[in-house]
Amino acid sequence: MDIIYPAILLLAYLSGSISTAIVVCRILTLPDPRLSGSNNPGATNVHRIGGSKAALATLFGDIIKTAAPITLAMWLGYSKTQICWIGVSALLGHCFPIYFGFKGGKGVASLIAILLLIVPRLAILAILSWIVTAWSFQRSSIASITLAIIIAVFSYYFNNDLFLPLLFLSAIVVLRHRKNIANIIEGKEPIIGSKNLPPK
Repeated sequence: MDIIYPAILLLAYLSGSISTAIVVCRILTLPDPRLSGSNNPGATNVHRIGGSKAALATLFGDIIKTAAPITLAMWLGYSKTQICWIGVSALLGHCFPIYFGFKGGKGVASLIAILLLIVPRLAILAILSWIVTAWSFQRSSIASITLAIIIAVFSYYFNNDLFLPLLFLSAIVVLRHRKNIANIIEGKEPIIGSKNLPPK
């Protein structure tokens, strides 16, 4: 019986639960991202309240904490499907962190990190889709939702063996953007870089 794999799944969740946004804001003596801006502990909100350097540090931290357990699983020789589920566990930790009352970020950076390690060609497509959509609509939430949908669709046709875990990853990201979806429908979603947020 393999007891290492469940341990890595748990490690991935615990690693994902480290909120880089909160850590970066504390180090840089910035406002708590859970209480400022959009109240979301993610890179976009950190950029809103602390600027580009703080956002890049948050993005880098989110990638590292997600990549670490996946890299370990790859080193131990687990299959792509098993490694993808480890990615799901890490993303769940990021979005629903045990250390912070299960209230975390929206998971886009973590999702990209997972794809870069497991399905790099799909990661490139996802990144390009985010850039094009963000440029077209000037809203990161629309770009992120589009990215998640594209991942699910393309994995169904071109990475069918990974479809179920990739579908889970996409669904988590879309679920975490449900308030943004409501704001988009109501025409209240702010453009990228705007500090004028809709009422909470």
